[in-house]
Amino acid sequence: MNKKKNIQIDKIGIIILAAGVSRRMGTPKQLLKVGKETLLEKAIGVAQKLDNKEILVVLGANAEKIQSALDDKNDMTIIINEEWQKGMGTTLRKGVNYFLEQKELYKALIVMVCDQPYLTTKKLEELIELHKKTKAAIIATEYEGIKGVPALFSSKLFSKLATLNEDEGARKIIKRYKGVVKTVDFPKGKYDLDTPKTYQEYLRNNPEER
Repeated sequence: MNKKKNIQIDKIGIIILAAGVSRRMGTPKQLLKVGKETLLEKAIGVAQKLDNKEILVVLGANAEKIQSALDDKNDMTIIINEEWQKGMGTTLRKGVNYFLEQKELYKALIVMVCDQPYLTTKKLEELIELHKKTKAAIIATEYEGIKGVPALFSSKLFSKLATLNEDEGARKIIKRYKGVVKTVDFPKGKYDLDTPKTYQEYLRNNPEER
């Protein structure tokens, strides 16, 4: 007999997508140093400050090297997407299915990436608070007219996220359900570290993290 799932009314799952090969960077950007920590560690630290959450990091390319740098981290789970080369949709599906397989029922999932260095815990809290206030199915961040990640998806959309095509990301679902999307302004969300140039520009603008 299957055990009945226990509903965790306020529990939030956090999926940190970190499976990319970083072709434009030329080296795993997950391991780029920003101050005393790596870019991925910085993202994990932002998520760890949230209350009542479970953090999942999905690795793919360079998984062994990246995971070895995270061995001393607590309060998170690491899984590997062996199909990362097929597209970002496979990584997101892997993360969503992990939460669907747990005993708990999660109220929502926040999908985030590891290369937005200006992301803060406060911004994630804004997503959660707006969801509590509006009950909207999707709370996305908005920058330069783009609605994207980090984004919160309510449980009613988990099955849709779990069936994304291989080359589709969270933005596909946001566009498809644009009528039920609420947004949180995140102007600095436009900054992601995809190339050596953007990385060096970030360090120049944030000398404390050199």
